[in-house]
Amino acid sequence: MNNIIKGFVAILATVVAFSACDNDFDLVTDKVEIPVVYAILNAADTAQYFRVERAFIDENVSALVIAQNPDSLYYPDAVVSLTRLSTGEVWIMNEVDGNLEGYPRQSGVFATSPNTLYKLRTSDISLVEEEEYKLTVNIGDDRPLIEATTELVEPPFFVKPEVDGDLEVDPQRIFRINWNANTNTTIYDAYVRLFYDETIDGVTTSKSIDWTLLRNSEENEIDAKGTAFYDLLANSLEVDASIVRQQKGALFTLTSGSTEIAEYIRIGQANLGITSSGEVPIYEGSLSYGLGLFASRYTDLRDNLSLTPLTRDSLSFGPRTGNLGFE
Repeated sequence: MNNIIKGFVAILATVVAFSACDNDFDLVTDKVEIPVVYAILNAADTAQYFRVERAFIDENVSALVIAQNPDSLYYPDAVVSLTRLSTGEVWIMNEVDGNLEGYPRQSGVFATSPNTLYKLRTSDISLVEEEEYKLTVNIGDDRPLIEATTELVEPPFFVKPEVDGDLEVDPQRIFRINWNANTNTTIYDAYVRLFYDETIDGVTTSKSIDWTLLRNSEENEIDAKGTAFYDLLANSLEVDASIVRQQKGALFTLTSGSTEIAEYIRIGQANLGITSSGEVPIYEGSLSYGLGLFASRYTDLRDNLSLTPLTRDSLSFGPRTGNLGFE
């Protein structure tokens, strides 16, 4: 959800830039409203949450001020629906407060309460891989409908690791994971999360650390040096003889994104770098009206992975992490 908010911040930043234009050009004579929609389907989630908001260009009021007013940020009468095109089934989304759903809005540019989202429980709808779905948003007042379609991402088929396999990270070898890519999936994120208990002065705290393997990648395999895992721990954890760390297993997560997400990220990165223009790009996407994104992704989670004896020994006695107190 935070990545969705960042996209909206980028659009608002552009609106602020427009609002600051020299008035001699008279580019903006009235307040202009811009619908902004971010909606990503994920069949692996227990519920689907979409965000529908609006941004303004106003020659008299800063967009940053407007964003702090919930009455200006949300559409009071918006109706959001999802349609499965092959069957014509339609589901109307429920308006909820994300703060009460366990998704509080971070403080910053936007008003944090209420945090209006639109929700459907995944168990109440029919999400079928490789089927097309249509988003429809009616913001009222006889304005055009906001419509877009996306194809639901098909989960990848893993070649390695196997479903019931343990996690082995050999510092002497390449850590390899691969899967069969699908035609409607073009971008991937992947990471390993190590769980451990940390005991200091008799107080035990459950902790974890993430080893990022892929980020916005189009590759369908991972080849990482096993030493990178242990270097991450060595560089992240405090060396203290009084600290005891108990290994508690791991998980592996692979998130697959549709072509719309890949394009959204590509546009967002277009002007990054030391030779960039510095302008904030706007992704118009496939929405019929307004700005934002309607796409799909799938999160494949391999949790409750045990660590192999080799991995456990490397953590406890290896040259990189042997002084970190792992048992």
